[in-house]
Amino acid sequence: MSSGKPGAKFHPKRIRPSIKKDAINPQDYLKYDFRTSCEDCSHFDSKNESCTLGYNTAPHRKAQQEHDYNITGMIAQCRFIEID
Repeated sequence: MSSGKPGAKFHPKRIRPSIKKDAINPQDYLKYDFRTSCEDCSHFDSKNESCTLGYNTAPHRKAQQEHDYNITGMIAQCRFIEID
C-alpha cells in the first residue's frame, strides 16, 4: 500500500481492544448491586454458557468483572444486556 508519497513506508493501523471498560466509583461498587454480568442477562444461555445473540461472554462474566475491578477499578459492561 502506498500513502501517496514517494519513499513513504506503510504502517499498519493499530488494532485496539473493541471492548470498552467503564470506571466504577468504589463507594458505589460496595453500596449497589450491579447487574451487568452475563449471568444476569436474559440473552445468556446458562446451559451452554453462551450468549444467544452470539457475543463473546468471557469479558462480561461475573468472575471476570470482579477480577478486572479489583485490578483496574473498571469493568466491561455489555451494551446489549436485558434484565427481566
